[in-house]
Amino acid sequence: MTQFDPDLDMLPPRLASPTGEPVTEYQRLIVNPLLAIVGLLGVWSVFHYSLQVRNLPLFLLSIALAVACAFLIQYHCLDCGRTDFTIRSGRHACVKVVRRMRLEEEPPFPALSIRFQITLWVVSILVVALMYVIMANA
Repeated sequence: MTQFDPDLDMLPPRLASPTGEPVTEYQRLIVNPLLAIVGLLGVWSVFHYSLQVRNLPLFLLSIALAVACAFLIQYHCLDCGRTDFTIRSGRHACVKVVRRMRLEEEPPFPALSIRFQITLWVVSILVVALMYVIMANA
């Protein structure tokens, strides 16, 4: 078995274990949507203003910016401490992930998948927004 050096060795864009499983089975990543939430707050203000002044280009811009905020969701690796955007999470393979992948070990504790974590965040944000609307109208 050769030693993996993250500074010198190149990895293919989509890693797979010897058994064919994707590298995501060996990663321990946590989703961090803070940047996307802050972006959505800005988008909300642009959206609200575009409705007040009835400006169609500004309204369409706010819709495009809302879609772009999905790309601002980040992940944090529990093994190496790296933070990056989730669209690149499939290529993240730090030394510990590569070691687990080559030895076909399970992570110390299995982390939830990124898709599931994002779903939990979206549901949580929607519940908080719904509670805010209910309290504001009460």
